[in-house]
Amino acid sequence: MAVIEFCLPDLGEGLAEVELLKWYVAEGDTVEENQTLADVESDKSIVTMPAPASGVVQALCVKEGERIKVGARFVVIEGRTTVQSGAVPAVAAATLAGDGAASGHPVSAAGPVVAAPAARKLAATRGVDLASVRGTGSKGRVTVEDVERAAAAAAPARPLLSPVDDTDPAARRVPLRGVRRRIAEAMVQSYRTIPHVSGFHELDADALVRVHAAFKPRAAAAGVRLTYLPFIVHAVVRALQQQPVLNASLDEPAEEIVLHRVYHLGIATAAPDGLVVPVLHHVDRLDLAAIARGVERLGAAARGRLLLPADLHGGTFTITNVGAQRGWLNTSLIRFPEVAILGVGRIEPRAVVRGGQVVARPILPLALTFDHRVVDGEQALDFMLALRAVLEDEAALTGLEPDWSAA
Repeated sequence: MAVIEFCLPDLGEGLAEVELLKWYVAEGDTVEENQTLADVESDKSIVTMPAPASGVVQALCVKEGERIKVGARFVVIEGRTTVQSGAVPAVAAATLAGDGAASGHPVSAAGPVVAAPAARKLAATRGVDLASVRGTGSKGRVTVEDVERAAAAAAPARPLLSPVDDTDPAARRVPLRGVRRRIAEAMVQSYRTIPHVSGFHELDADALVRVHAAFKPRAAAAGVRLTYLPFIVHAVVRALQQQPVLNASLDEPAEEIVLHRVYHLGIATAAPDGLVVPVLHHVDRLDLAAIARGVERLGAAARGRLLLPADLHGGTFTITNVGAQRGWLNTSLIRFPEVAILGVGRIEPRAVVRGGQVVARPILPLALTFDHRVVDGEQALDFMLALRAVLEDEAALTGLEPDWSAA
């Protein structure tokens, strides 16, 4: 019987690694082909891994909570049956145990060190020799995290203060894993890399409130839940078309600004395990009813942990709606590598001056945070003026009403 090492297959969507959430088998267990072995999490989507062959589990190569890179050893099975071609899609070629080919640790090729500009800058600041750092990025590229690890390993050991009051008998420690760990990493990457600038704006939402009130019962009759958000999503696309530099991303290694021709809007959503950002694709092709249905579907899928990998990728701009939780003005961290995010607050009556008189008007607070490496203040202001032009124009908003019966 052959002892075979199986490697983590490519799960698609350009994922380089996943986190092992749970093993359903132990070493020494007998398994059947396609039996559930484990759950792994790939960018907030849980994927169940089947046994690629029947046999006895000799080794589980990853611990729960650890990460594993695509192509690295996943499990070793002493097979009772021959592995059928195609039994496990996209699995890296199996090797005899002890061959050592599937180490899972990419090694940089000899020659110039490949590293992102941010990693080079950090290495210079921390006194790290890039040539001595093992790169774990694509094709051995040295990442910021690689430099951080190298700097930490070289630093002299010193006692650290505990961040938790260990004298509290009721305190408990919760492992930073899964979605929460990915959120933490994304936030640190965004904050460390991007020079954030935020601008705050208050729009007169009188027209928006009236048009929404007129559309809402007709939308409900057609089974469409209509909130203010679809109007804002539509207006954002119109504004992005006028200021395409905000519908962009920054390719740091290539030192290029990528101006996207598609409009894939991320909608930040509170889910049971933390904030996720499902993406509504090709929003410029959707009418108001389709946008409303798309937002509702993504929100429900996020809360039910039913998002597909395709729902979480490809975003070109993000909207975070704190108004749904009664939030007002806020600052947000940009979703790397995008260059802007719009925070939407709750519409509330405010005292404003109109025609020399103090009157109560419904006010919509908005906060635009942008990457100042790519977007200038004037471009950000022009974007907000374009957004205002749509959301404060009752005639333009009224013209958005779709054929609800066709929704």
